[in-house]
Amino acid sequence: MQRPLTAGPSKSDADALVALPKYIKRMPPVRERTGSRRIKTRSVYDSSGRPTGLMVDAHVSMPRQRGRHGEVPQVSLVWRNVSIRCIDWEVRHTFADGTVVVGWHEHLWDDTHRREAGRRFDPPLGSSATLEQLFVCACQHWNITILTRQDQHLREVDKGNEH
Repeated sequence: MQRPLTAGPSKSDADALVALPKYIKRMPPVRERTGSRRIKTRSVYDSSGRPTGLMVDAHVSMPRQRGRHGEVPQVSLVWRNVSIRCIDWEVRHTFADGTVVVGWHEHLWDDTHRREAGRRFDPPLGSSATLEQLFVCACQHWNITILTRQDQHLREVDKGNEH
């Protein structure tokens, strides 16, 4: 595990960063590299357009054998090289405070346990969530608006309401 270059924020600072209304300009493309697929933002901006020091990084391992499914995706909210939130899946995860979560869960930044505090998390699509869907879900959960989404389609005009 790589050590962070910067000391983490306090719990209240991390919570404030998550609560702050934020945006990214567009849905980042999926990149494939060395056995994994990754979606990563370069910058997350506050409502006045200033960089927050945050980025969103989602990845999933690709299947190694034909016919096998890849790993379950995970996504992190990173502040200055420190993961202050992370959503992932494990059969059973025991957090430092003794909380046990089965399946999907969210790691929360804590002054005492750092990233080893957490709670249950239920993504809308459960275990069938794709990398892209989990990225969008996490952005919504962490108060990040995606201004232009590549997967967004124009709505058809409701012809019944035309005069």
